[in-house]
This record gives sequence, C-alpha cells and structure tokens, in this order.
Amino acid sequence: MYASHVEVQIQSGKTAEAIQRVKDMTADIGTIPNIKRFMLIDKGDDKAVFMAFYDTAEDQEAATPKAQEIIGRLADLAAAPPERVQVEVAIDHTY
Repeated sequence: MYASHVEVQIQSGKTAEAIQRVKDMTADIGTIPNIKRFMLIDKGDDKAVFMAFYDTAEDQEAATPKAQEIIGRLADLAAAPPERVQVEVAIDHTY
C-alpha cells in the first residue's frame, strides 16, 4: 500500500475554515483515481496532514494531476505551498 503524505501550513486562524472546506470536498476527493482512503489530521498550531491511500505506487502517481487540482482549491488558506510526497505504508492494521 502507498500513500500521499501532504504537509500543510495553514494561515493563522484559518484551520477551522480549511477543515470545513475539505469536508465539503469529500465527494470530489472520492473522484481521485484509485484512491482508497483519505484522512485529514489536525496537528494544531495551524498545521495539518492530508493522507490519501492507494494500492500501488503507480496508482498514487496516476492520481497526481487530480490530487493537485483538489489541493489547489485550498491555496488561499495556505501559508506556504504544500508538499505532496509518496510514502510506502509499512503497517496498516485495524483492531
């Protein structure tokens, strides 16, 4: 399993708005090719992590154009451009 790990620095005081906007975009996020799961993690201090999960590295790479288009919708709330990197999921266990 592979994932896109996206670190986002949000403008001061805009985290709640960013989270709501992402909630409103969940249907659009679901149109990203081959996406299996999506998470938004609020790290506090106006920082967030987006995680999008895929079966293969190729699926993650193929999703790049659509993912960038969707992430781009948050540009007006970001304090800096986000960085989307591919990571391999070493353990994914549900209890």
